Amino acid sequence: MNITTPARSLISGIRRRAAGTALALAILPGSAVIAALSARAQTITKFDAPGAGTGALEGTIGIAINTAGTITGVYLVAGNVAHGFVRAADGTITEFDAPGAGTSNKQGTFPVSINATGVIAGYYSDASNGYHGFVRAASGTITTFDVPGAIANWHLGTAASSINKAGTITGMYRDSGLVYHGFLRSASGTITTFDVPGAGTGQSEGTRPITINTAGTIAGGYTDASGALHGFERTASGTITTFDAPGAGTTGLVPGTGAASINTGGTIAGAYVDTSGVYHGFVRNPSTTTITTFSAPGAGTTGTSKGLEGTYGIGINTAGVIAGTYMDASMALHGYERAANGSITAFNVPGAGTGAMQGTIAFGINTAGVVAGTYLDASLVAHGFLLTPPTPTTSTLSSSPNPSTYWQAVTFTAAVTSTNGVPPDGETVSFVKGTTVLGTGTLSGGSASFSTSTLKAGSNAVKAEYAGDTNFASSTSKAVSQVVDKATTTTTVASSLNPSSIGQSVTFTASVTPQLGGTVTGTVTFYDGATALKTVALSGGTAKFTTKTLTAAKHTIKATYNGSTNFDGSSASLIQTVN
Repeated sequence: MNITTPARSLISGIRRRAAGTALALAILPGSAVIAALSARAQTITKFDAPGAGTGALEGTIGIAINTAGTITGVYLVAGNVAHGFVRAADGTITEFDAPGAGTSNKQGTFPVSINATGVIAGYYSDASNGYHGFVRAASGTITTFDVPGAIANWHLGTAASSINKAGTITGMYRDSGLVYHGFLRSASGTITTFDVPGAGTGQSEGTRPITINTAGTIAGGYTDASGALHGFERTASGTITTFDAPGAGTTGLVPGTGAASINTGGTIAGAYVDTSGVYHGFVRNPSTTTITTFSAPGAGTTGTSKGLEGTYGIGINTAGVIAGTYMDASMALHGYERAANGSITAFNVPGAGTGAMQGTIAFGINTAGVVAGTYLDASLVAHGFLLTPPTPTTSTLSSSPNPSTYWQAVTFTAAVTSTNGVPPDGETVSFVKGTTVLGTGTLSGGSASFSTSTLKAGSNAVKAEYAGDTNFASSTSKAVSQVVDKATTTTTVASSLNPSSIGQSVTFTASVTPQLGGTVTGTVTFYDGATALKTVALSGGTAKFTTKTLTAAKHTIKATYNGSTNFDGSSASLIQTVN
């Protein structure tokens, strides 16, 4: 628990949220390579605590965020002193210090978790460098506590790591033998200690709880006698299950597996180190205990002597979305979100540095998908940020008239709504059939329309697609089945010479007129009574047939349009007199 520099304050926070896995995820070296921002619309808000230092390795570190969007964390000032802050959803920042917190190098107040009611848990380092736990009520009242048996000096003692909605706190303490143990503190102040079976009993070995959910289930890591780290889960009843991510090192030469966060459903997110010293994220299913591993695209894949490259799973929300950080091959830091379906989106805070020990670190994510964290600029100053996902929208589509007739104008109207009002006027909605964009409309008061008369006869599945913007998420409507009936036609037939004489050439011209418009295609068959004379393709709505073989008589010449995909057939006839 020794924190020797402001940078290590950040590292320590990550360690506690990533199961004490020696994630020395420092404010870490960086490079000039920045991953592409997500195509997903998003809003990034940057902030600084009013009292935060502005020198290298000073500044504001956002660590945890609750369902209301309230963020807590640490701000660092000159002299390597830490103070706590809480930022309300409206942006108001309140600074605080635990009673008894030291004001010298490596001392101060370290909030690490906030629950749904705004109660904050953390620890502080006193003037003698002893660590003590604290809980800060939403009203600002701070209560300090120590676990019986904890040694409070030499940067040792009691450290809270997580608090749930009921006010139950979990964390770790070290005894006089410098061994880690877990503890549970109820909202009333009752403290229970525990150790994971298999945890080592030597110096710097033992049990390190990191996170607790609403059901009282705790997750974290424990170090065995060989120095290897393993994950564990402890239910509210006290049952402890241990686990290792597939591929994790278990020899003590590499850190191993550590849980960082657990959501209300019991899904655990964290990180593990493989046998090559590369970090990877993991997510553990509570019902099957199956562990799925993952790496962010662009994450480094080479183990180094510092063992920092790779992907770190840190926060997880109720929907199973994970927020974390990855380090690329040049040791630059980038934030990411991993959706429950496994898709990963990288992001970088504008203004984050691209040089050594710079970049973006995502720590927490709440139920609304708002991510909190910190970034280091080109001067190695830390700043807080929150990434707000766009408000979900719902697109609905209607059409009129339905059914319609081919070439009749049909108007499609899309309505785009959200819990936060309608998107701005002027934004575009596309009307799509299959993969073909039929046309677009412009939103006005949340509604956009598009008219067309070119839909083919039959059933046409049409959807409305709203592209979204920074504040409103994209959405696609359910398909409307626009039924288009065939249009009727009228056929006329004319003779070029009537009456005619035997042997004279006569041209019959059939003209086909559509009911509403459009170009009639297809064929016309010319008949002499019941005898088909010839079938001719329409061109420009007409078909012609010329003959000089008609016998002397009165002939009933009929022209029959045979119909097409969009048009019904029709016929007309005349009496051709041949003398």
